[in-house]
Amino acid sequence: MSPNPDSGPAHDGSELDPLTAAQTHVRSALVGFVDDLRTAGVDVPADGSLVAAEALAVIGFDDENSVRTGLRSALVSRPMDVETFDRLFDRFWRQVSDALDEDDAPGGVDTSSLDGGFAPLPSDDGEAETVEESDAGDDSGADFGESRSQQIGWNEEGQRTDTDGQVARFSPMGESTRVEAESLGLGDDPTPAVRALTDALATRPGRRSVPAPDGQPDVRRAMRRSHATGGAVMEVPERAPAPASVRGLVLVDVSRSVLDTLDRDFLVRVLRALTAEWRTVRTFLFDTDVTEVTEALSADSPDATLRAFDRLEAAWGGGTRIGHALTTVRETAPTAVDRDTVVLIVSDGLETGDVSRLEDGLAWLDRRARQVFWLNPLAASTAYEPTCRGMAAARPHVDGLFAFAEPADLHDIARQLRRRRRPVGYEYDWRRNDR
Repeated sequence: MSPNPDSGPAHDGSELDPLTAAQTHVRSALVGFVDDLRTAGVDVPADGSLVAAEALAVIGFDDENSVRTGLRSALVSRPMDVETFDRLFDRFWRQVSDALDEDDAPGGVDTSSLDGGFAPLPSDDGEAETVEESDAGDDSGADFGESRSQQIGWNEEGQRTDTDGQVARFSPMGESTRVEAESLGLGDDPTPAVRALTDALATRPGRRSVPAPDGQPDVRRAMRRSHATGGAVMEVPERAPAPASVRGLVLVDVSRSVLDTLDRDFLVRVLRALTAEWRTVRTFLFDTDVTEVTEALSADSPDATLRAFDRLEAAWGGGTRIGHALTTVRETAPTAVDRDTVVLIVSDGLETGDVSRLEDGLAWLDRRARQVFWLNPLAASTAYEPTCRGMAAARPHVDGLFAFAEPADLHDIARQLRRRRRPVGYEYDWRRNDR
């Protein structure tokens, strides 16, 4: 929608028309409402904000009871939280009502036009880029402010800020920070789960052999069997090396939105286990930049790995530019993937860069790799659906989209892959009843 010069200011110095201004107010109020619910202890689903925004787009704002019922269905998952929801909803509704009746929207705003969409964000080239509500799943870290009381603005670098000028906690445009070399906790060891996944993915031959109709003659076994027939060799069995190892490429999104959802201890330990268990693997961390950390993952301990990350000046906690990361790997490490390579992409799919670059990068991987799997921390929620633009662009190019939040998810991926010709993906994981 084109800015109206008679409306309020936009982040780039232009003016917002009344409808866009009202959308901004409603969006900020919804984000703050969800944040208040979580602060008060309400167990908001992982994609609660997304579902709530979609509900508001359908329900509108004409009837308070309809809005209350719709948001309660989207944001409350436990009966014990209903009272807290109702108390905080009253404040939310007053804020929304005031926003829709503001003087800067003469005659009021047609609430049927409020779709819950996000206002434009500046892209890498300085032009406005629309970030859809579907790109901002709850707890995902995409485009959320610190609290409902803070006004969202823009600094000179085009980053969303709060009233104190600090980059908002969940901003996808936030700056990266270097990995701190702090000790990791003693979480569950993911090595058994990684081994199960390795067995399910293995294609490269190992030391063990198994019966195979098109393998090499097994003379030793034929001679042993001949003892039962008086030394006459009745048949010569054939055997071939059993698949036991994997060649891999692992791309890990360490943007703020992912790290607010995924335990860093678990992530580092899984990456170290993959490095130890797979025959060859190259691993890259990315947010707005890309860093290869393959050698660091072979350090003596998880804490040593973090110290190695620090020496590499690896950073995490910034925005998410998945397409840029794929392009960088393609240009700087083209031999990291071939027809025998399994690619794992760990990301929530909340792309803040150019989606066409994401599609091009995934098409390249799809052509070159044996298999490409996407591991999404948000898919651990049974209510999750891959509707954000990054995931929508990725789905045609990946062989499976899976949840990734704990060792049980890796075991479940292995279980699904062992089924072979059946459909695989987050829809059939161990948390859902319809697998």
